[in-house]
Formats: sequence, C-alpha cells, structure tokens
Amino acid sequence: MTTSSPSSTLPPSIWSIAWPTTLANLLLASVGMVQIVLAADLGPEAASAVAVSQRVFFVLQAALFGLATGVSALVARSIGANDHTKAGQATQSAMLLGLAVSILMGAACYAVATAIVGWFDLQGEARTLAINLILWVCLFNPIYSLNIVLTTTMRASGDAINPLVLATISGLGNGLGCYALSHGSFGLPNLGAEGLAIGGVMGSVVSLLVYGTLWRLDKLNVPYPSLSAIRVKTNKLIRIALPSAIEQTLMQLGFLVYMVAIASYGNEVLAAYGLGINFLTLIIFVSLGFASSAAVIVGQYMGRGQPELAEKFGWRGWRMCLAFMVVAGIGFELFGGHLARAVTTDIEVQHYMELFLTIVALAMPLIATDFALGGAIRGAGETLYPLKISFVSLILVRFILPFMFLEWAMAVQWMFYLTALDFGIKALFMTLYFRSGKWKTKEL
Repeated sequence: MTTSSPSSTLPPSIWSIAWPTTLANLLLASVGMVQIVLAADLGPEAASAVAVSQRVFFVLQAALFGLATGVSALVARSIGANDHTKAGQATQSAMLLGLAVSILMGAACYAVATAIVGWFDLQGEARTLAINLILWVCLFNPIYSLNIVLTTTMRASGDAINPLVLATISGLGNGLGCYALSHGSFGLPNLGAEGLAIGGVMGSVVSLLVYGTLWRLDKLNVPYPSLSAIRVKTNKLIRIALPSAIEQTLMQLGFLVYMVAIASYGNEVLAAYGLGINFLTLIIFVSLGFASSAAVIVGQYMGRGQPELAEKFGWRGWRMCLAFMVVAGIGFELFGGHLARAVTTDIEVQHYMELFLTIVALAMPLIATDFALGGAIRGAGETLYPLKISFVSLILVRFILPFMFLEWAMAVQWMFYLTALDFGIKALFMTLYFRSGKWKTKEL
C-alpha cells in the first residue's frame, strides 16, 4: 500500500467538504423542485409528466454517478499519495468516457421514449408531455454528465468550494431558465411544461463552459495532464466504476418500475409521489454531502497508507449525517402537511403527499447509514459489495413486492413503506461490512 509523502498535506476535515457539498447538492436538487412545483401549477397532467421525465433523467445519470464514484476513488487516492499527475489523467479519462457513455445512453433512451411512457399508462396531454420531456432530457444528457465528472474530481481533490460555485451557476441558471421558458418571461417564448426541460439546462451549459476552460488552463486543483494515460486510466476506471454504475442503473430502473406501480393508483397519487420525492431528494442530497465527504477523506487516507484513520473519519461522517437526518425526519413528521399545502392546491394530492412524507420520515436514520457508510466504502474503491446488496434489495423491494401489493389490492401507504424497507436492508449490511474492515485491504 502507498505510504504518505513527507510533502503531502493532510486530508480536509469532514465538515470542510460536507457543508459546501451539501449546499451544492441542495442548489442542484432545487431545480427538480422548481420544475415539479411549476408543473403542479399547470395541473396534475403536467406534474405527472414531469415526475416521469425526472425519473428517466435519474436513470440516464445512473451510470455517470457510477463513473463518478470510480474517478473519485482514483483522484482521492492519487491526491493522498501526492501524485497530482495521476489525478489529472484519471479526470481526463473520466471526461472522455463520460461523454461517450452519456451520448450512447441518451440515444438509446431517445429511441424508446414512447415505449417508456407507455409503462405508466398516461393518457392524453400527460402522455404527450411526458414523451416530449423525455426527448429533451435525452438530448441534454451529455451536458449534465460532464458537469458531474468535473464536480466529482474537484471535490475528490479536496476542493469543495469550486464545485459549490459551479452548482450555484447551474442551479440559479437552470431555475431561472425553467421559470422564464415555462411562463414566457423576459421576452422569451412561453413553452409551457416543455420549457421546464429546456430552461433546466441553461445554467449547466454556462457552468460547463466556465469550469471546462478553467481545468484546461490548469486553474483547478486537479491539473490538465500534459501526458495522457487514457488507456491505462480508462481500464482502471471501468474496473472500479462498473460495479457502481451497474448498481446505480439498477437502482434507478428499480425506482422507475416502482413508479409504474405507483401510477396504478392514479394521477393524483403519482403527482403526490413526484412532489414528495422531490422533497425527499433535497434531504437525500444533504446526506450525499456527508457521503461524498466520507468518500473523499477515506480515499485520501487510504492513499496515504493510513486505513485506521480512514475508518475513524468514516464513522465520524456517519454520526454527523445521522444527526442531520434525524432532525430532517422530525421536520417531515411535524410539517409534512404544511409542505403539501404550500406546493399544491389539490386536496387529494395534498393528502397523499403528506402521507408519503410522514412514512419516509421514519426511514431517515436508515438513509443516513446507507449513504454515509456506503460512501466511505466506495471511497476506498470497494464497489462490488454495495452492488451485491443493492441488487438483492432492489429485486425484492422494487421489482417483486410492489406488484404483489397491487395484486393483493393493498392501500397505497404500503407502497410508501417499501422505501423504508429498501434503505433498511442496505443500511444493515453496509454497517456490518464497514465494521468488518474488509474494505481496508482494497487495492486500486
């Protein structure tokens, strides 16, 4: 295992990575919230269509999140070992691989967009809108993907401020674009619901141009490599990232299938779930801030040859994440109804949204454990074990039980309880594996 260099600096603290990452995640997640709230103003059909397109968006991004996990582990270890050249080479390989994968996945999704919408049994205007929104998401997929890779590599180097600035540009620009093009503001055309998809990429384009240029000019912690090692780094990236990419893709496909089951309860339930899941996503993105922080710090300490410190900071990240998620759960329990009434005037949608938020509040400690400890494990470069656990959980909770519940005509709240069960299974096994210490022996 690599030992630390005398000239290498200590890895950052959990909080120094977590707070900017949390703010960045909230800014980016707020775009989805803006979209679904603006869509709710246009009616349940538009809200249902946006909810479906957002779920497809996450499926498309799943493989890129897996790639981000791989490049984060490589960059963090290289920075920990004080080898910035390898970190830059890994970033270059990840950018090229991410571009290729995002184009291929976007093209494949574009070809089957109509079939995907058919799974949800949407009718009339909701069906047409959902198809059109998915087509726009497919076209913009490479832009989102390259932003993910750049953000991840900067953060893995210990720089969490530039990713926050990038997220600020993206989030504010995308949110403003959504509003302007869906309402015809600032002299722009009124594109209705489709404006939510087109406007939702404007800030991402600007941030990609700005930070792509800064990286090319060597203005970031991760340098642009003068000597490329694309074949070697790409092979290593694929080996590390492939299990995580498969895991993320399976998870998003599972959520998509689960949403198909939810849609069987009607447009009001689907719209309520779409609104509720966006609030949950805001909280999950905060949890991801701690997960990203744990992954970076564990990876850097592993690169320094100090696995015991990696474990110490992994547990510290989990405790901080757990405290936040418990508070968030209490907030959902106390104010779920107020949140529902704030975003929709439809009484039935309000009822189901409050029900969903009340149930997922119980899962907050489980979500914290899955994300924080899972992030630490992946940060060490161990991506196969989380894939195995996610595969078992998703087959049971997202593919089998929802349709059994439909067959048994069970009330919709039992569908919502499956979210807690999914995170509960993963939280249990992530805890057992992290405690075992087997991840400490992982070589990249």
